[in-house]
Amino acid sequence: MDAKRSKHIDSNEIGKRSSDKNDRKNIFLSIRHFLRSQRLTDTRKAIILNDLVDAGSPGIDFFILVIFSAAIATFGLLADNSVVTIGAQLIDPLMSPILGLAIASLSGLQRMFRRSLLAAAQGAGLAIALSTILSFSIYRIPYGIGANTPHEVMIRTIATPLDLGIAFVGGAAAAYALAHPRLDAALPGVAIATAIMPPLCTMGYGIAFANLSIFLGATLQFFTNFIAIIFSAILTFAILGFRNIGKKNTDDLSRSLLISSILMLIIAIPLGVLAWNSFSAARLNSQARHAIMETLPSSTQPEIINLEIQSESGNHLVTVTARMSRVLTKNELELVHNALEDLIGDTVSTQFVTLPIQILE
Repeated sequence: MDAKRSKHIDSNEIGKRSSDKNDRKNIFLSIRHFLRSQRLTDTRKAIILNDLVDAGSPGIDFFILVIFSAAIATFGLLADNSVVTIGAQLIDPLMSPILGLAIASLSGLQRMFRRSLLAAAQGAGLAIALSTILSFSIYRIPYGIGANTPHEVMIRTIATPLDLGIAFVGGAAAAYALAHPRLDAALPGVAIATAIMPPLCTMGYGIAFANLSIFLGATLQFFTNFIAIIFSAILTFAILGFRNIGKKNTDDLSRSLLISSILMLIIAIPLGVLAWNSFSAARLNSQARHAIMETLPSSTQPEIINLEIQSESGNHLVTVTARMSRVLTKNELELVHNALEDLIGDTVSTQFVTLPIQILE
C-alpha cells in the first residue's frame, strides 16, 4: 500500500515538474516570438539610417536649431521659469546625433559614428558657449534679476539614480518611436523627459560665474542622460534588428554593449554615492529635528523653521532657526546641545537663532 502511494506521489511530482518545464518553455517561446516580431524590414532600416545621417550631420540648420534651443533654455533658467525650459527641450536637436551614435556603434558604421560624435560635440560646445555669454551679459544688465541662483539652475546640478532611470527609459522610447513612423507624436514627450539642453546651459551658467560646483553638477547630469540614452538606444535598436547591417554584427553588438555598459557603471557609481549621502543627510536632519523638539520645553511652543547641519573633518555645525514664545535659558540650550552630541556622536557646535512670537488671546 505504501509502495503504491509512494509511486503515485512520485508520478504527480514528475507530472508537476514536466508542467512547470513546459510553462517556462512557452514563456521563452512567447518572448522570442515577440522579439522577432519587432524586427524591422531592410527598407525601414535604410530609411531610418538616412534620416539619422542627415539629422546628425553638423550643417547650418543643425547649428541654428542648437542656438534657438540653447537661447530659450538659458532664458528659462535665468528667469527661473520651468515652462520656458521645457520649451527648449522640445526643439532640442542633439537627440538625433545621440541616436545616430547608438545606431552607428551598433552597426559598425564608422563614418556615421564620427559624424554623429562631431555633431554632438560641436552642438554641446556651442550651447555651452552661448549660455555662458548670455548668463554673463544678462546679470550685468539693470533688469532686476535677483542675486540668488535660480531654482531651475540648482535642480540641474543634482543627478540621482532616478535621472539615470528616466534617461534610460527615455532613450529606449526615443529609439522605438523613431523606428515606427506612426509613433512620431511621442518624440516631443521623450525630448521633455530626457533633458539634454538644460544641463548644458547650466554648465555655461557655472562658467559665467566661475562656480565649480554648479558646473560639475550639471556636467554629471548631462553625461548621466547622454550615456543612459545611448545604452538604452543600443539595446532597442538591437531588438529592432539593426545589428544585422554590418558584416561583423555579433562582434559589433558585443563591443557596443560592453563599452556602453562600462560607461553606465562608471556613471552609476558616483550617482549611487551621491544618493546615499543625500539619504544619510536627510535622515540625520530628521533625527536632529526630532531630538530638538523632544528636548525643548513645551512651554516655549517651539516651531523649527530651518535646520542646517554642516559637516567637515568630524566637526559638525548645527544651525537651528525656530519661533518661540520666549528666549531659551542657558540650561535649556545646553540640553539641546547635549541631545545633538548624543545623536551625532562627534564634535558638535550649536547655533540657535530664536524668533520671538507674541501670542494674543
